[in-house]
Amino acid sequence: MIKILEIINLPGSAKNFIGDQFSYFQENGEYEMHLICSPGGNIEKFANINNVHYHPVQIERRPSPWRDLKALWKVFRYIRKNKIDVVISHQEKSRLLGTVAAWLNRVPVRIIYAHGVMLDTMHGLKRKFFLIEGKVVSRLAHKIVCVSQSVMTRRVEIGMDKPEKQVLIGNGTCNGIDTKNKFNPALLSADIKSEMRTGLGLKDDDFVVGFCGRIVRDKGISELCKAIDILSDRYPQKNIKLLVIGAFEKRDAVPKDTAEFLQKSPLVKFTGRVPFEDIQKYYSPMDVIVLPSYREGFGLTTIEAGAMCVPAIVSRSTGCIDSIQEGKTGLYTQIDPTDIANKIEKFFDLEYSRQMGNDARKHIKECYEHEDVMRNTLDFINQIVNQKIKISK
Repeated sequence: MIKILEIINLPGSAKNFIGDQFSYFQENGEYEMHLICSPGGNIEKFANINNVHYHPVQIERRPSPWRDLKALWKVFRYIRKNKIDVVISHQEKSRLLGTVAAWLNRVPVRIIYAHGVMLDTMHGLKRKFFLIEGKVVSRLAHKIVCVSQSVMTRRVEIGMDKPEKQVLIGNGTCNGIDTKNKFNPALLSADIKSEMRTGLGLKDDDFVVGFCGRIVRDKGISELCKAIDILSDRYPQKNIKLLVIGAFEKRDAVPKDTAEFLQKSPLVKFTGRVPFEDIQKYYSPMDVIVLPSYREGFGLTTIEAGAMCVPAIVSRSTGCIDSIQEGKTGLYTQIDPTDIANKIEKFFDLEYSRQMGNDARKHIKECYEHEDVMRNTLDFINQIVNQKIKISK
């Protein structure tokens, strides 16, 4: 039995980024699954359901030398005690801790997932520090799985990875999305859709612009708010509403005027964070979703919404650019309020919007279906295990 350890920062990320892969790998391969992440979020229940050996280690998102050393020691001891064969590390801090601990233990297979390129919004000494860290982790890993083609390209451009180590599984994403049983508009009745609009305070004739993500500067939410203001002035007779799903964060916090606009403007319906179990319902009132982000790994909310027949407007930034087909499933925008407003305006044509939404669902079913991504990921794991472990045995 081959033992695989997945290490990731947060419990929610373990559920959303890895999810059913835990059980799928065990059911379709000779694998025993282990998980290390910070405690909380009912992660023990999730682990029990998926037959995962869970070990809690507090992993800080920000640099914290003493706590990071303690976490590294705990990860190192867990790997050694349990004789782990494969370590798969996700997210910045977990990639560092997991890969270093795996290298020190001479784990036969060391894989990292590149969920984005944080350096794109960093400057000065901080950028240099994280570039060096990223290069070290990349050198210690056997394979780097990039969640999008643009992430692959960007990491090579900045000298972080050697191209021969990189892997793109299928068309990208970490785990795909379930377009059959979750992100499927056919599963939402007219009554449910009506209840959602009523519950959110939306009228039948409101034109709804959606945003889903962390409320931080990097997501371009400030520019989107200004775009909504522009459209409101440009079309005073049209009922334009911005539906915002997400929570404010202190790290990379938005400016005060943006926060006030989101919380007080009559143009905004702000939900805060919503349970992942219900997220598909919140896409249903949207006429278009906008992600004018400065950086992403992959525009996951874009394809979630697209699977619900909602077209998208996204920036050309790393990660975002991979999530649409220009002119067919969505449009590109500059991260500029006026350009965002001009692109939203195009979706006032409901037939244009409806056709693009239908094309989005078709494209996403073909390219990012959850079951296909899991199967392709398992094929990749089997291949590298056969190369690195079974052959040596």
